[in-house]
Order: sequence, then C-alpha cells, then structure tokens
Amino acid sequence: MNHGYFGRKLGRDVGQRRRLFMQLSRSLITYGRIKTTLAKAKAIQPMVDKLITKAKSESNAALSELRKTLALESSVASLREMAKSRFHTRSSGYTRIIRLGKRHGDAAEEVLLEFVDAAPVKTEVVKAKAVKEPSSKVQEAEVVEEKKPVQAPKKPAVSSKK
Repeated sequence: MNHGYFGRKLGRDVGQRRRLFMQLSRSLITYGRIKTTLAKAKAIQPMVDKLITKAKSESNAALSELRKTLALESSVASLREMAKSRFHTRSSGYTRIIRLGKRHGDAAEEVLLEFVDAAPVKTEVVKAKAVKEPSSKVQEAEVVEEKKPVQAPKKPAVSSKK
C-alpha cells in the first residue's frame, strides 16, 4: 500500500522531481510545445493548467506562487501575459497531449505537450515611404561588378620516396 504518496515519482527524489517539473513547465511556457514522455507530460499537465489559472488572478499571493514555482521572472511575465491574452475566455483545459509513438531507443511513449489555443500571429505594419522621383537631369545607374571565381592553387602531386 502506498499511503501518503501523491503524484508520479518518475524515479527521482523530491528535489530532482521539483526541478524537472520546473524546467518542463518553463520550456512549455517559452516554446509553446515540448516533446517528452507520456509519464512526464501527464505529471506536469495539471500543474501547468493550475499555473495558468493562478496567472489569470491579479492577487499578490498568486504572483508569489508563480515566482516560487517557475523561479524565473521572464517565465512569470510571459505566463501572465499569455493568460490574459490567449486564455481569457477559457476556464480550464489549456493544454493537450498528442501521442507520437514509441521512442526507438527504449520504447518509451513519446508525446507532444502543447497549448490548446494557437498563439496569436503578430503582424507587423510596414509604412510605405514616399518615393522621390529622380530628376530628369541626373539619372543614377547601378554599377554591377563582375567577380571572377577564384581558383585555389593546385597542389603538387605527392611523390613517394622510399
């Protein structure tokens, strides 16, 4: 009987497991999707969903919890921005697991853990600059230089002296 055990151990002690979950959740927040094993994905999926729900909250306690869990200010800021922009309409189920098949080396089930909503596409507005018409008196011509290919010097044949 395993009384008092909660979650997946993944063959690690408490500190190693905490660090693994921290790194996996940071990578997911940074890149939007990660490729990992099924056991690790199932272990961090509820954790990431709870972090997003906390990031939606504006309280100092939630911010403190995010900082404690992620331990990197850029990840916390990215998660809070993502929670406000991408997930403001969704109440839960922020991530999904897509099975990829078995890994060749050890036959572990590999999966893709990613966010459900696609990241918003950032479009850049490019302003057109006013083009001046060339004056009729002076016309500029482009100078095109032809470059000849440079040949490497030939190496002398190696003679074998015995």
